[in-house]
Amino acid sequence: MKADVSLRDRTGDGYFDFIQHHRGMFSVLGLTGDQINQLRDKHGVYAVGDSRINIAGLAERHIDRLADALVDVTS
Repeated sequence: MKADVSLRDRTGDGYFDFIQHHRGMFSVLGLTGDQINQLRDKHGVYAVGDSRINIAGLAERHIDRLADALVDVTS
């Protein structure tokens, strides 16, 4: 999946590599409530309270944007 490569390139580590191995439509990102709010407010990315996000609904053209948002809220 391009998301894990994009995130690895941006973060320099494999923290988000687990996304590649998830089955189904959703992935739990392990973000804090504050990080989830930043994703929503600052980047327009929606995740529910436990940091679950619909990966299956993510268009490939938006992967880099999501990767940038995740790097921003986790740095």
